[in-house]
Amino acid sequence: MKKPLRRFALAATLIAVSGYSFAQFGGGGGGMGGGGRRGARSDSTASPRTGDGLSTPATAASKIRDKLYDLRLQLMVTPEQSVLWDHFSDAVWDLAGRSGMASAAPADDQTALQFMQQRTAQAQDRARRMQTVSDALSKLYEAFTPEQRHVADQNLTAVIP
Repeated sequence: MKKPLRRFALAATLIAVSGYSFAQFGGGGGGMGGGGRRGARSDSTASPRTGDGLSTPATAASKIRDKLYDLRLQLMVTPEQSVLWDHFSDAVWDLAGRSGMASAAPADDQTALQFMQQRTAQAQDRARRMQTVSDALSKLYEAFTPEQRHVADQNLTAVIP
Protein backbone atom coordinates (compact mmCIF):
# COMPACT_ATOMS: atom_id res chain seq x y z
CA MET A 1 0.00 0.00 0.00
CA LYS A 2 2.96 2.31 0.50
CA LYS A 3 4.08 2.07 -3.11
CA PRO A 4 0.90 3.63 -4.65
CA LEU A 5 0.96 6.40 -2.05
CA ARG A 6 4.62 7.12 -2.83
CA ARG A 7 3.85 7.24 -6.57
CA PHE A 8 0.95 9.60 -5.97
CA ALA A 9 3.15 11.91 -3.86
CA LEU A 10 5.86 11.87 -6.54
CA ALA A 11 3.31 12.62 -9.28
CA ALA A 12 1.79 15.49 -7.25
CA THR A 13 5.24 16.96 -6.64
CA LEU A 14 6.16 16.75 -10.33
CA ILE A 15 2.92 18.41 -11.33
CA ALA A 16 3.44 21.22 -8.84
CA VAL A 17 7.03 21.81 -9.91
CA SER A 18 6.26 21.67 -13.63
CA GLY A 19 3.37 24.11 -13.21
CA TYR A 20 5.66 26.52 -11.40
CA SER A 21 8.36 26.30 -14.07
CA PHE A 22 5.74 26.62 -16.80
CA ALA A 23 4.56 29.89 -15.26
CA GLN A 24 8.11 31.09 -14.57
CA PHE A 25 9.33 30.64 -18.10
CA GLY A 26 6.37 31.95 -20.06
CA GLY A 27 4.67 28.75 -21.12
CA GLY A 28 7.70 26.72 -22.06
CA GLY A 29 7.61 27.31 -25.82
CA GLY A 30 10.28 28.66 -28.07
CA GLY A 31 13.44 28.34 -26.01
CA MET A 32 16.25 30.86 -26.39
CA GLY A 33 15.38 31.66 -29.99
CA GLY A 34 12.66 33.98 -28.76
CA GLY A 35 9.81 32.34 -30.64
CA GLY A 36 7.74 31.64 -27.54
CA ARG A 37 9.23 33.98 -25.00
CA ARG A 38 7.18 36.26 -22.83
CA GLY A 39 6.69 39.78 -24.06
CA ALA A 40 6.87 38.85 -27.75
CA ARG A 41 3.35 40.16 -28.22
CA SER A 42 2.94 43.85 -28.83
CA ASP A 43 1.10 45.76 -26.12
CA SER A 44 -0.93 47.61 -28.73
CA THR A 45 -3.43 44.76 -28.59
CA ALA A 46 -3.76 44.90 -24.81
CA SER A 47 -7.14 45.90 -23.51
CA PRO A 48 -7.25 49.20 -21.62
CA ARG A 49 -10.30 48.04 -19.67
CA THR A 50 -9.90 48.05 -15.92
CA GLY A 51 -13.27 46.76 -14.77
CA ASP A 52 -12.62 43.18 -15.85
CA GLY A 53 -9.16 42.98 -14.26
CA LEU A 54 -7.28 42.91 -17.56
CA SER A 55 -5.37 46.12 -16.92
CA THR A 56 -4.81 46.77 -13.24
CA PRO A 57 -1.80 48.36 -11.52
CA ALA A 58 -0.64 44.86 -10.56
CA THR A 59 -0.81 43.55 -14.14
CA ALA A 60 0.84 46.71 -15.46
CA ALA A 61 3.68 46.29 -12.95
CA SER A 62 3.96 42.63 -13.90
CA LYS A 63 4.24 43.55 -17.59
CA ILE A 64 6.97 46.08 -16.87
CA ARG A 65 8.84 43.58 -14.69
CA ASP A 66 8.63 40.98 -17.46
CA LYS A 67 9.75 43.45 -20.12
CA LEU A 68 12.72 44.57 -18.03
CA TYR A 69 13.68 40.94 -17.40
CA ASP A 70 13.36 40.02 -21.08
CA LEU A 71 15.34 43.07 -22.16
CA ARG A 72 18.12 42.33 -19.68
CA LEU A 73 18.39 38.82 -21.14
CA GLN A 74 18.34 40.10 -24.71
CA LEU A 75 21.04 42.65 -23.91
CA MET A 76 23.16 40.05 -22.13
CA VAL A 77 24.06 42.58 -19.45
CA THR A 78 27.54 41.83 -18.11
CA PRO A 79 28.45 41.82 -14.43
CA GLU A 80 30.31 45.10 -15.00
CA GLN A 81 27.13 46.66 -16.43
CA SER A 82 24.87 45.32 -13.68
CA VAL A 83 25.15 48.36 -11.40
CA LEU A 84 24.22 50.67 -14.28
CA TRP A 85 21.37 48.34 -15.28
CA ASP A 86 20.08 48.34 -11.69
CA HIS A 87 20.02 52.16 -11.61
CA PHE A 88 18.13 52.22 -14.89
CA SER A 89 15.72 49.49 -13.80
CA ASP A 90 15.05 51.24 -10.47
CA ALA A 91 14.35 54.51 -12.28
CA VAL A 92 11.89 52.76 -14.61
CA TRP A 93 10.17 51.14 -11.61
CA ASP A 94 9.93 54.52 -9.87
CA LEU A 95 8.39 56.05 -12.97
CA ALA A 96 5.99 53.14 -13.41
CA GLY A 97 4.82 53.40 -9.80
CA ARG A 98 3.73 56.99 -10.36
CA SER A 99 2.33 56.77 -13.89
CA GLY A 100 -1.28 56.30 -12.77
CA MET A 101 -1.31 59.45 -10.65
CA ALA A 102 -1.81 61.85 -13.57
CA SER A 103 -5.22 60.46 -14.36
CA ALA A 104 -6.56 60.84 -10.82
CA ALA A 105 -10.00 62.39 -10.67
CA PRO A 106 -10.31 65.81 -9.04
CA ALA A 107 -11.75 66.02 -5.55
CA ASP A 108 -15.32 67.31 -5.26
CA ASP A 109 -14.28 70.34 -3.22
CA GLN A 110 -11.40 71.25 -5.56
CA THR A 111 -11.55 74.41 -7.63
CA ALA A 112 -10.56 74.46 -11.30
CA LEU A 113 -7.42 76.37 -10.38
CA GLN A 114 -6.46 73.82 -7.71
CA PHE A 115 -7.08 70.99 -10.16
CA MET A 116 -4.84 72.64 -12.75
CA GLN A 117 -2.12 73.24 -10.17
CA GLN A 118 -2.34 69.60 -9.11
CA ARG A 119 -2.03 68.43 -12.72
CA THR A 120 0.93 70.77 -13.26
CA ALA A 121 2.71 69.39 -10.18
CA GLN A 122 2.07 65.84 -11.40
CA ALA A 123 3.45 66.68 -14.85
CA GLN A 124 6.55 68.25 -13.30
CA ASP A 125 7.03 65.20 -11.09
CA ARG A 126 6.75 62.88 -14.10
CA ALA A 127 9.21 65.05 -16.03
CA ARG A 128 11.72 64.77 -13.16
CA ARG A 129 11.29 61.00 -13.07
CA MET A 130 11.64 60.76 -16.86
CA GLN A 131 14.85 62.78 -16.60
CA THR A 132 16.14 60.31 -14.01
CA VAL A 133 15.36 57.42 -16.39
CA SER A 134 17.06 59.29 -19.23
CA ASP A 135 20.18 59.99 -17.16
CA ALA A 136 20.42 56.37 -16.01
CA LEU A 137 19.93 55.13 -19.57
CA SER A 138 22.60 57.48 -20.90
CA LYS A 139 25.19 56.04 -18.50
CA LEU A 140 24.11 52.48 -19.27
CA TYR A 141 24.08 53.11 -23.03
CA GLU A 142 27.66 54.40 -22.88
CA ALA A 143 28.73 51.08 -21.32
CA PHE A 144 27.00 48.99 -24.01
CA THR A 145 28.78 47.27 -26.86
CA PRO A 146 27.62 48.12 -30.40
CA GLU A 147 25.56 44.91 -30.44
CA GLN A 148 23.88 45.79 -27.16
CA ARG A 149 23.10 49.29 -28.44
CA HIS A 150 21.44 47.77 -31.48
CA VAL A 151 19.26 45.53 -29.27
CA ALA A 152 18.46 48.49 -26.99
CA ASP A 153 17.53 50.69 -29.96
CA GLN A 154 15.07 48.06 -31.17
CA ASN A 155 13.50 47.06 -27.85
CA LEU A 156 13.93 49.70 -25.17
CA THR A 157 10.96 51.90 -26.02
CA ALA A 158 8.56 49.11 -25.05
CA VAL A 159 9.89 49.15 -21.48
CA ILE A 160 9.35 52.83 -20.63
CA PRO A 161 5.88 53.45 -19.14
